[in-house]
Amino acid sequence: MAAYTPDDLSVQHESIEQAERWTGIAFELMGHYFVAPLGEVTEVIHPPSYTRVPNTQPWLKGLANIRGRLLAVSSLSEFISKQNYQEHTQHKVMCISHNQHYIGLIVDQVFGVQHFNKTHYFSHQHDLGMMFQPYCRGYFQQYQQRWHIFLLSQLLGNHDFMNASQHH
Repeated sequence: MAAYTPDDLSVQHESIEQAERWTGIAFELMGHYFVAPLGEVTEVIHPPSYTRVPNTQPWLKGLANIRGRLLAVSSLSEFISKQNYQEHTQHKVMCISHNQHYIGLIVDQVFGVQHFNKTHYFSHQHDLGMMFQPYCRGYFQQYQQRWHIFLLSQLLGNHDFMNASQHH
């Protein structure tokens, strides 16, 4: 039987910590705190200049050129609530690559990468508005704050979101 070295033990300890931890991109939307799975967000950028696309839903703000790639910029608040929201300087855009689509979601703020202990996960959503229910799966409780898990993959599966024409 081989003896363990301190390096072996630290690697083993790190892998146990990783198994007990969940990582995501934390953001604020309409006064609620959310976290998207890390693998669902490609990058976070400042809101770019965009060109409006005629005959589309008001929540589809337009198309932007990001390093030679077209980004469809959408207001997540407007899509979910069906109400207009003013753009603010602290707003950020979370970018998602999905199949051949490059989609940017305007959110109120992005807090960056956050780590959560899996033992602080709760599967019920009793305090979250119905408009968020199709996209959220439980929450993490951390420092008196609820971070609802927002699955961007659920949003991308929404026919109305993926078909932004005014007449569909």
